[in-house]
Amino acid sequence: SRAGRGTVIVCPGGNYEFLCPNEGLPVAAWLVQHGINACVLKYRLLPRHDHEAAVDDLWEAARCVRARRGGPVAALGFSAGGHLITSLAAREAAEGGGRGAGEGPAAEHALDAQVLVYPGLDGRDWLEPDSCGFFDIEPCIARAPTLLARQTALLGGRGFAAAPTLLVASTGDEMCPPEGHCDPYAEALSRHGIAHRYLREDFGPHGFGLDGGWTDACIEWLRGR
Repeated sequence: SRAGRGTVIVCPGGNYEFLCPNEGLPVAAWLVQHGINACVLKYRLLPRHDHEAAVDDLWEAARCVRARRGGPVAALGFSAGGHLITSLAAREAAEGGGRGAGEGPAAEHALDAQVLVYPGLDGRDWLEPDSCGFFDIEPCIARAPTLLARQTALLGGRGFAAAPTLLVASTGDEMCPPEGHCDPYAEALSRHGIAHRYLREDFGPHGFGLDGGWTDACIEWLRGR
């Protein structure tokens, strides 16, 4: 990697309980193969930590990358990793820093762009034992309300904020179907005039990672940022 060329921070999914291997180092390697600097964020997880710790980790990673390599700084997140990225933007807006909905670049925002691949944005299932998907159910559900702290903003309501976005959703995804997750987010991006591209077709079931046929469009979009 070379300073000044920009960097993508890869945020694997894993339901905030673990980090999916196929959504971490292989993704960073793929980006590097295409001449894009990349690193993988090993953010803190449930049940030992709450959601704010993970958001802190992404904010600090972006700060460190910008200080060491310069910008632009983007993040690419899968599933829960996408939820993490969108949560950072919403928190920055709520705290009065970073980029609010519809605003252009600002000196203090963490990310210049974001790629969200089958992000889990409607987190209500995290509160239900039968649908939360946690392995260590009781302690994770005890922490789960922190995951929904910005639910309204993430679904396009009050407090919505975002960097320019590439959004990838699969019509074959039954775990995070576009209708309840990506469609509301895409509508909010359009409503607030935020630059974005929405790839919505059958890329496969949830967890397709680098498969499905979306990656060429992603490289093209990132190079344009």
